[in-house]
Amino acid sequence: MVEVTLNQLPVHSALTMGKAETLTEFLNSCAAQVDNYIANEAIKAFVLTFDGMFERQLRRWSIEHHVREEDWKKLIKKCINIGSHRLAENKIDDVLIEMHDVANVVRHGDGPSCKKLRTHAPHLWGNPPFDCYDLVPGNVPVSDEIRIQSNDLRRYARAIFRFWGHMDTLPDAALDCSY
Repeated sequence: MVEVTLNQLPVHSALTMGKAETLTEFLNSCAAQVDNYIANEAIKAFVLTFDGMFERQLRRWSIEHHVREEDWKKLIKKCINIGSHRLAENKIDDVLIEMHDVANVVRHGDGPSCKKLRTHAPHLWGNPPFDCYDLVPGNVPVSDEIRIQSNDLRRYARAIFRFWGHMDTLPDAALDCSY
């Protein structure tokens, strides 16, 4: 559903800047800017949804398993230690921590999470600067320049799936996903 939704949003590779020769060219340029902005915001909204859902479920699960920890990174690592060493070997904790940091940056903007994320995941800022042009006057916050790609969202979804698959104590638990 998420991928289908994102694939239906038009995205333009590079936005045209400067003076338009015709009104149609100007309006097409404006429409492209709006399309890219909406696609960028939609993928951020999905990250927030994934993270919120995962955090709520994890906190509930951790209480049932007597894991008390406020620090997100430590909580993830403690829960992984209970569930499966294979999660740690596959660095699922790093992906889940990145997802949580992305959600914090999207939610709160510039701040400690943004600085930390920019250091640990610079690829999230590696896209061309003109794929989404900020029309608001003034300096653009660093947090607004984050670009989450479909592959990033897919990594987060896979990490969540793998995490819960390895935490499942029932026989024939799904340990991986095919997408």
